[in-house]
Amino acid sequence: MKSLMKELVNINTNFPYQEKIILVDSYTVGSQILEAFTDHGKKAINLTYKTVNNLAEEFIELHHPDQKEVVNETIGSQFVYTILSQLKDNHALTYFGNMEITASFSRAMYQILHTLRMAGYTGATINTDDFLTEDKGVDIKLILSQYEEMLLAYRMTDHAENLRLAKQYATENANPIYILQSNLSLSHLEEEFLYKILLEQTYKLPLQQVFGVKIPERSNLQSIMWGEPTSLSYLYDLDHKADTEHVTLFTAKTEEVEIKHILYKIKESQAKLDKHVVYYTNHEPYVTHFYHLSQKAELPITFGEGLPVLTTRPGRLIAGIIQWISSNYSVNAFLDFIHEGLIHLEEGMPSGVKMTRILREASIDWDKKRYISQLTEEINRLEMKRSEATDEKKADYYQEKMNQLIVLQKWFTALLKKMPDFKDELNYRDCLQGIAHVLTNYCRTSSVADSVAKTELLEEIQKLLPYCDETLSRYQVLEKMKDLLLSLNVLKSSAKPGHLHVTSYDHGIYETRDFVYIVGLDSRKFPGGVNENPLLLDTERNRLGNGLNVNEHKSQEKHYNLVQMLAQHEGNVSLSYCNFAVNENRVVHPAHVFLQSYRMTSGHHEADFKDLTKLPSSYVTEELFNEQDYWAQKVVTDEKVKLQGDILSQFKHLESGLKAMNARNEAIFTEFDGEIDIEQVMYDPRLNKERSMTAGRLETLAKCPYSYFLSEVLGVRPLEDTTFNPNKWMDAATRGSLLHSIFETYYKSLQTAEEKPSFVHHEEKILTIAKGLIQEQREITPPPNERVYELEVADIFECCRIFLKEEEQHCETYKPLHFEYTFGVGEIDAAEITLPSGQSMKIAGKIDRVDETSSGTYHIVDYKTGSTYGYSMNGMFKGGRQLQHFIYALAIEQHLQLETGAVEESSYYFPTVKGLAQRFVRKQDDRVRTQGLTLLENLIELVSQGIFTMTDDENDCKFCDFKSVCQRHFYDKETLSAKQSDKTYEPLRQFLGVRAHV
Repeated sequence: MKSLMKELVNINTNFPYQEKIILVDSYTVGSQILEAFTDHGKKAINLTYKTVNNLAEEFIELHHPDQKEVVNETIGSQFVYTILSQLKDNHALTYFGNMEITASFSRAMYQILHTLRMAGYTGATINTDDFLTEDKGVDIKLILSQYEEMLLAYRMTDHAENLRLAKQYATENANPIYILQSNLSLSHLEEEFLYKILLEQTYKLPLQQVFGVKIPERSNLQSIMWGEPTSLSYLYDLDHKADTEHVTLFTAKTEEVEIKHILYKIKESQAKLDKHVVYYTNHEPYVTHFYHLSQKAELPITFGEGLPVLTTRPGRLIAGIIQWISSNYSVNAFLDFIHEGLIHLEEGMPSGVKMTRILREASIDWDKKRYISQLTEEINRLEMKRSEATDEKKADYYQEKMNQLIVLQKWFTALLKKMPDFKDELNYRDCLQGIAHVLTNYCRTSSVADSVAKTELLEEIQKLLPYCDETLSRYQVLEKMKDLLLSLNVLKSSAKPGHLHVTSYDHGIYETRDFVYIVGLDSRKFPGGVNENPLLLDTERNRLGNGLNVNEHKSQEKHYNLVQMLAQHEGNVSLSYCNFAVNENRVVHPAHVFLQSYRMTSGHHEADFKDLTKLPSSYVTEELFNEQDYWAQKVVTDEKVKLQGDILSQFKHLESGLKAMNARNEAIFTEFDGEIDIEQVMYDPRLNKERSMTAGRLETLAKCPYSYFLSEVLGVRPLEDTTFNPNKWMDAATRGSLLHSIFETYYKSLQTAEEKPSFVHHEEKILTIAKGLIQEQREITPPPNERVYELEVADIFECCRIFLKEEEQHCETYKPLHFEYTFGVGEIDAAEITLPSGQSMKIAGKIDRVDETSSGTYHIVDYKTGSTYGYSMNGMFKGGRQLQHFIYALAIEQHLQLETGAVEESSYYFPTVKGLAQRFVRKQDDRVRTQGLTLLENLIELVSQGIFTMTDDENDCKFCDFKSVCQRHFYDKETLSAKQSDKTYEPLRQFLGVRAHV
């Protein structure tokens, strides 16, 4: 910067009182130059900076009375989206006729139109022959013309039109004095405008000269004036000796460690924070890591390119709201951002935990209207309970719950009033207004970043509202909102006093801080791949001319910009990169500039990439920034560390975990594998006559005793989430229950009419029953859409037809007697089964159907509405996993006081499209009863002795609700087998005996 300061001092000395304007690429560059000037103790009298566009607008304000709003990228992209959609609908596009019109495509097309217009082209002047194909040229010309017409229609202008207009009023003027930034980036129209106002002799601010790299070719106004070289000017000219004591290099295993090393170096320097600047080659993940670390350490940081909006609460709330809408207002999607603390809950509202419980109990599932209707139903239910309560405390309890529901209902009424309905087509403006309403009234903010993000998001929405009154498909609207709002960077800031500054190396040439850190110098991030823009190829840019930049030079320009930035700095410089991709589990190689820096600093000018592997790198930082760093050090240290003593006394959960882990690795059965000291009087159904068993519980006990322990002893219950699925309405359990109800209702109607099933006479009857019950289910849980509803209804109808055809044949020899026969539920007595030991236990359950055979015996029918997987003609008990047929046979005989053996057979019946009406019949002979009772006794003995081993077959875990709790997959196969063969425990041997019953 010395040469630049010297030139600026000379100009200021020669023209102390005249107005001096530095023409710069951006306000950031201008502020950096002025800050550097004043930091050198100089007074910037009548010295300002402006961009060329800013200067053009001033000319227009002075000479042109009709001021128009300048279109920005947000509005311009919306204009282009509308144009492309209309042209495609009218089949007016040829080259782009098959393109899907998306928000991102429209934004890319707008940028091309802006580039072409700044190069001096209009719809009237652009030559279609300059494009790769004539069809493409015609389409571009048409889109460009339509865009210009839309600007006129909305009385708006753009930078290109402003420059043309300003050029008409521009004249050479010796006052003020214009000073050009070296390497100024100018479009064709900007150059034409400047040539009109600049005198022949123009001042230019020099840059420190660089050697050995290709300098981008530029026009006269954009050229570089060279100043005196610095030591890093010779980075690519190593024959000249340079001072490199102020240059350091390091590598790290992760980007987070790379950043933490820099924070350590900043602390070690003992210099003020605002003497340091960090440049990255890629925005992510560095910005996000810096932001999170700054929040933890309360470190003041400014971000030159801003923060991704999703790092803030407003950004995450918008993402959550969009997901909520797309899931048809699923309760689960709503609770996600409630649990994350993104919604501001007013005083008097239920807490997030209480709201979760209320919404789950209300069975809202999804659908905007059901939040109100289901809460109303719940309020009415509580009102009835309150009025019937004889105890005053109970009445007060119900009233308090009602009050919470009423407050919540009013809150949802206000919130949902502004939200769009879940329809196939939505109005884009209405949806944006709904988002704005939520942001304004419900968004929780807890930091400066949150507050700024909220303001900027609302401003972005307000810009677009006058131009987006259009009806689009729901998918298009949601994608457009994501593109508009979730791709924003917020909290952009220039470097501030007292703050560490973090920005891209592109913005670093004129920064003057003493300590410079450049991160991300790996070959993937820098210079990165360069792809042609398919909307305007390099060949087309060359044909069009007028200074259009070609993409093939981007890598070269990036490389030059970084080397030039290094040459500008004479303070301490640190270069680093992350040498390992954790997610991909592979080594990452450094960028060539990092290798060149190593050659310069090491003096080994012939060094290659292999030599860089000698640089030390680590998974941890030199200084501990948080608890995570401590544990990371212990993990990666070469010396094994045994956690004990004081450490374990501070982390009791670790002590317990180590004890459990060691026990699980032993080949003996322990309390960590399912052995517990159980209270037999409570859990053994032979001793506790108040405790009834069901066929389902006994099958769970047989399949996996540990799963039984979790559910029936500990009372662990999986969270029952009803998730919105746009391609599915009823889950398996709901569908099965519905089919059961249809079959039961149909048969009861036949019993009343004393008729037998007949497909010809009863098809309409059973379908009418099905329609009624389906409608009831629809009111309980709405389908995601009509298409899915119709498909599932058609499947239910087909199941009914299959059932009817099969029953017509079945009832030639069987007579249905009982339907949904219940015992041990409510006030109905349980059935009682006597075991081989002479002890008995009570059984509760519901039998789908009991038929009487023509010979006077009984046949139990159990409807199955899933697939036939796991069932076969020959299997009887399947290692204890199929006990229902046997248990129900014994239970119905005892409950109906039938003779032993009266139930001759049981069957699993699959009256569905998948099941093809198959019946798997199990004969209930003496052999089956003897084996079954022995099997039951052995199972109950497991409970009595407190032995709850895990299943011996990993296939049992596929559909288990407790996989994340038991973590059976952590066991070594041989170790688990040894544990289950532990002869110390007789019940384990009995469990293996259960498995022998096939």
